[in-house]
Amino acid sequence: MTDVAQSFAATFVDELAAQGVEFACVSPGSRSAPIAMALQRHPRIKVIVHIDERCGSFFAVGLGKSTGKPAVVLSTSGTAAAEFHPAVVEAAYSRTPLVVITADRPPELQGVGANQAIDQQHLFGTAVRWFVDPGVPVEMPNAARVWRRLAARAVLPFREPLVPPPGQVPVAEAAPAQALTNGRLLPSQAQLASLASALQRAARPLVVVGEIRDGERLAPALHRLGVPLIAEPTSQLRRAEAGAAVESYEALLRAGWSLQHGPDLVVRLGATPTSRVLNRWLAAAAAPTFLIDPDHSWRDQDHVATNVMACDPQPLLEALPPLDRSAWRDQWVSAGKRATAAIAATLVSTPLHEGHVVRALSSRLPDPGQVFIGSSMPIRAADSFWPLARPQQRFFGNRGASGIDGLVSSGLGVATGRDTVPTVLLLGDLSLYHDMNGLWALQRHGIKATLVVCDNNGGGIFNFLPQAEHQDVFEEIFATPLGLDLSQVARLYGLVYSPVSDRSGLEPAIADAIAAPTPTMVVVRFKREDSVNGHRLIWEATASALKG
Repeated sequence: MTDVAQSFAATFVDELAAQGVEFACVSPGSRSAPIAMALQRHPRIKVIVHIDERCGSFFAVGLGKSTGKPAVVLSTSGTAAAEFHPAVVEAAYSRTPLVVITADRPPELQGVGANQAIDQQHLFGTAVRWFVDPGVPVEMPNAARVWRRLAARAVLPFREPLVPPPGQVPVAEAAPAQALTNGRLLPSQAQLASLASALQRAARPLVVVGEIRDGERLAPALHRLGVPLIAEPTSQLRRAEAGAAVESYEALLRAGWSLQHGPDLVVRLGATPTSRVLNRWLAAAAAPTFLIDPDHSWRDQDHVATNVMACDPQPLLEALPPLDRSAWRDQWVSAGKRATAAIAATLVSTPLHEGHVVRALSSRLPDPGQVFIGSSMPIRAADSFWPLARPQQRFFGNRGASGIDGLVSSGLGVATGRDTVPTVLLLGDLSLYHDMNGLWALQRHGIKATLVVCDNNGGGIFNFLPQAEHQDVFEEIFATPLGLDLSQVARLYGLVYSPVSDRSGLEPAIADAIAAPTPTMVVVRFKREDSVNGHRLIWEATASALKG
């Protein structure tokens, strides 16, 4: 039985490598030993050990986002496997490839009070695309072929002994090769005709793009189409190469300028936009809306889509004839430039807040370079204040479920997946604290990354919400100030600590941190109240500039 278990593990892992798996995030455990040892010994798979299963699984999500290939996560049985659930949910909702392998106790140890034995059947519910329990490995005809054809997500029960005798290294068993490929769903002629006709009739068409990790491939087609483009940074399309990308559109929406410049047709690409103001404006405009999604998802939270097209957007956009809507396009582009100038002028005198951090980082991020943007305030600040990106800059975030858990680990996974590109993690202090264990991977695995932390001593986003009006309970149950000395956190995990408390020190600190040979944590301290006031002053200034 020992030989069968070890042969199964070696063969299964060899097939993972054959299908393109390059990374495995492994958390220590006894029951998962056969797979863990096979992964560590495989020449084409890099094993990255994580003590904390939650950190390892979110790290694997980051790897999947940056490489486009599934990384493996492996745990022992019991609650260790349950720790994967938040990352599995993020992977599912952000369409990130992930191979989840959890060891299990054999049938005779289930339901009898055995140690670390829980019910792991369908542990992750509907968040996985496929679940299989292959049972305890046994001798069978064509065993190698069966083992190699097991799907990526599996619960793997093993009986003891879990390791072979010292010096015995199991060998993968050969089987006929199996090629797995993915194709893109091409648009039909009816879909093309429907969208082309709607665009030709529209006088004020608008393209809105949420997160798309490979969105830059759409830039040439959008540039040729010539329609105003509202694209958040994680779409990879807020850049000059995309044509009529509108700068500072959040300011245009908040200033009321957009009320006189509503669309009569909207084309939606990618995930639901991050901006709540944008979503409300689109819902109020109630324009005919084409939602283009290759994965058949219904990402329409305000129920405004009138046409849902399940196809790859690239060939659809490339087949559209260009439009002559230059006056309409120039109105949006010109207004965005005026708003950007007003924001820059106002930032010179407003109290330090997230907007300053985003602008400083945007001016110092190399090209190529990449930013992993945390949830809550950082992703909204980037959406509001990041200018047009340079050609080879890329932006990532955990926007599938938009949680603040696992952000450090996912960001470091992105850095590992594209380790030749300078990487910056832009996080809030609560997000850093929530995944502080993830910092261990920096020194343990020699990861080069810069952390920029917006430290407002709590959950700053709540200061912008109605909860802030309930002062008797606000600080304790919503703002939740940490009161932590982040210099001690940096010291614990071997990072250089670089504190910033004024506007003038921001850009030099970020530039030095990115250029430094060792990981650096730039901590920007400001008050939550200053953030609220600073945003208000910016929106007022842009409203005045747009009226002039």
